[in-house]
Amino acid sequence: MMTLSEYLAAEGIPQEKFAERIRVRQATVSRLASNAMRPSLELAAAIERETGGAVPATSWVASRKGAA
Repeated sequence: MMTLSEYLAAEGIPQEKFAERIRVRQATVSRLASNAMRPSLELAAAIERETGGAVPATSWVASRKGAA
């Protein structure tokens, strides 16, 4: 399992290009990659599809340390 930031770096994909692929703004990808925000379930699923499962939707839930 990789983070979105790790995936983009490993694949050499610019945030802007990835944003186009999942149909969001580059600023959204930037905030997601830096963990400044978490995606909706629909967006997490789109990220999982676009990354071929390398960044699973469940990784966003797992990263919520201490969340109730």
